[in-house]
This record gives sequence, structure tokens and C-alpha cells, in this order.
Amino acid sequence: MSAPDRAVAGPGAGAAPAPGPAAPAPAGGGPPALRYAVGAFATGTFGTVPGLLLLYYLTDTLAVPAAVASVVVFLPKAWDVFLNPWVGRRSDRTRGRFGPRLPWMAGGGVALSAGFVLMFAAPTPKGLPSAVWVGVAFFCCASAYAAFQVPYTAVLAELADDPAVRTRLATWRTVCYGTAILLAGGAAPLLVHAAGSERVGYALMGGVLGLVLLTGTLAAASNAPRGTGARARPTSMTFRQQAAVARASRPFRRLLGVHLAQTLATGIMLGSAQYFATYRLHDAKATTALFGCLILPLLLTAPVWHVAGRRLGPGRGLLASICLFVAGSSLLLASPVVPRLLVYGCVAVCGVGYAGMQTFAVAMLSDVIAEDAREQGEGHSRGGAFTGLWTAAEVIGAGAGPALFSGLLAVTGFVSSSAAHRATQPGAALTAILLGVSLLPALVLVPAVVCAARLARDRGARPGR
Repeated sequence: MSAPDRAVAGPGAGAAPAPGPAAPAPAGGGPPALRYAVGAFATGTFGTVPGLLLLYYLTDTLAVPAAVASVVVFLPKAWDVFLNPWVGRRSDRTRGRFGPRLPWMAGGGVALSAGFVLMFAAPTPKGLPSAVWVGVAFFCCASAYAAFQVPYTAVLAELADDPAVRTRLATWRTVCYGTAILLAGGAAPLLVHAAGSERVGYALMGGVLGLVLLTGTLAAASNAPRGTGARARPTSMTFRQQAAVARASRPFRRLLGVHLAQTLATGIMLGSAQYFATYRLHDAKATTALFGCLILPLLLTAPVWHVAGRRLGPGRGLLASICLFVAGSSLLLASPVVPRLLVYGCVAVCGVGYAGMQTFAVAMLSDVIAEDAREQGEGHSRGGAFTGLWTAAEVIGAGAGPALFSGLLAVTGFVSSSAAHRATQPGAALTAILLGVSLLPALVLVPAVVCAARLARDRGARPGR
């Protein structure tokens, strides 16, 4: 077995175990990188499809007013700001023969898939009753996703001691994540349009992707480390203590700022994509092509970013990737006057930047967690405390992005409609749609550029305090 494989063979690899039960080991077989990365098929699907289609489903299929729709897509995510840190603390303290992560990941996966199916199968009349149905289902989905995603993110730091190995695992995760985004984001609009009516199409899409979520989450959970190894003994803490841990780590604070800005920017872009295709490109089915242009470069360049990270360091790599995303999104402002091919090219530049942001941010987070574990001493695990706050920032950004865009539509006079009758939009709303895929995401990422530059300057993004 190679050195990297030994490093990821179990959470106790490379460290002398303290007295106690044997360190846990992954339950499933297969390459270690694949065992970890398979969960990204679920995170990529759920992280993409609601952001891409849920707002449009509400306003243009169920005739929900844009202002109400913004509340529906934001409130469940806002709840996760409080839920995710709690899940992180509870996951750290969970003991039993299945280990601290597996019960949360499996339970969350089952509930997530069921809620996703219900979310896109609203049986109620259009308007406010539909908004209530979708809002409740989305609330359940967001809660279940927290139960899966927080421990899944924490697992990376428990599988490897070597930062280079963690970066390699994060690269595999990015590849699987990008594949999931490409397949789910590309297939979801096609499934919607495959049925005779949009409402039936959305229900079909929800059922198919619900099965994808169930398969991905349970597969990842089945291979999570089991047992109660000494290295994983929990550190009990309150939310205030959890926040204090995060504040004490300067690299984590800056990474968290990057992560929040990144998810907010991509949330805005995802939320506006279907509107951009329908009202600016005048082709509702162009969403699939836009998605392909975003995600194919992500898949192709994730390994390239891994190599670049060895030369530049992860901090400089993160900074470069953010700048590429900002450049690509800014150039989309010219989409009304340039050929469609150039529009797709700008989206592809965003995809290259997105690959780097995903790879380096997750790898650097695992470095921070591993460094904290070394400072705390053998047998103390606070990974869930960090990842609880990390995923809270992720969901608030992903929820606030579409909500911010929907609020922009509301103040510019966007007219909601049903699938049977597409309303004509005022010029101000059309301008808002263009800004949603171009200038607004670029401006949101400006603070991320500052944080990444400071990470690269301080210690080359090495973990520490």
C-alpha cells in the first residue's frame, strides 16, 4: 500500500494511538479517495438544483410573487445558520459502534431525499398555498442536508495527516462535485421540459434526483469511519465556545470570509441563470448549455489546480481562482452585444475559477482542523465545531444569493406568471437579470479577494493561528 493510501486508511494513521479502543477505520472498500469523494455527488446535486430552479419554479410555474419567493428560498437557509453549528457539536460528541459521523450522514440522507421529492411536487393551487408547501419541504431538506453535510465535511481531516494528501482528496471531491453539478444541473432542466406540463416535469425531476441524493448520501455514510477510536474522543463545548474557537484561528476566519462570499456569489449566479436563459438569451433550454460551460472546465481543470497548488501554494492558488471567476462574471455584462459563443466562453472562465475555489478552500479548511487537533493533543476532536460553522456559512450564502436576486427582481417590477402564460417583463427587470449573472457576483467576491490575498501573504495559507 502506498504512503498516501496509508495516510487515508483510517483516522488514526500516522499518529501514535492513545490507550483505548482501536482507531476507527472506513467501513467500505475501494480506493480511499473515491470512498471520501462519493458524497460530493449528493452535495453537488442539492447544492445546485434548488439554487438553479427553485426560485424560477416558484415565480414562473406556481405564480408565487417574487417577494414571497425570496422569503421561501432564504428562511430555510437562515435556519441552518443555527442548526449547522449544533450538528457539528453533536456529531463530535456522538459515540457508538457506528462512529460519530455515520448515523448523522445516513439519517440526513434519507430525510433529504424524501424532502427533495416533495419540494418539487406541490399539489396545492398556485400562489401562496404553493409557497407554503414548498417552504415547509425546503425547510425539511435544509435541516436534513445539515445533518449529512457537516459530518461529511469533518471526515476529511480525520482521514489524512499529510496536507498534500488532504489536497489530493479535496481534488477528488471537487471532481465528483463537478460531475454531480454537471449531471444534475444539466439534466434537471431537461427532465422538467421532458413532460407534457412543467408541473409534471418538476415532479419527475424531483423523483429522479431524489434517488440520486439517496444513493450518494448512503454510499458515503456506509464508508464513514466507524468505532470510537481514542483520537476521535470529543471535546464538549457550547455554541459560544465553538464561536470562540473559530475566532481564535485567524486562517479559519479568513477562509470563512472567502467561503461565504464564494457561496453567495455562486448562489446569485445560479438563481439568475434560468431567468438569464429565458429572458436575455430568449431560450429557456439554454440553461443546460450554460451549465455545461460552467462545469466541464471545472472537471477538466481541477487536477490542474492541484498541480498549480504545489507550485503556488494553496493561498495563492485560491487567490488566482477567485480573480478568474470575477473576470469571467464581469465580462458577462457584455452578453447583450456579443455572440452567444462568447457568452459561453465567459461562463467557462468562471468554471475554471470555480474549480480552484472549491479545491483550495476545502483543503485549507482540513489543514486548519488538523492543526487544531495537534495543538489540542491526542484524543480531542473539534472538527465538527469548525465544519458546523463552515457549512452554516455555505448554506446562508447559497440561500441568500437567490433571495438577494429575487429581491432585486421584486424592486425592479418583475411580473410573476404561470407556466401556461409567460408575462412580458419591464426593462428594469431585464437589467436586473443581466446584473444577476455578471456584475453582482463579481462585486460580492471582492471581499474574498482581500481575504485570500492575506492568507497567501501571511503563511502561504499554512494552517496556524
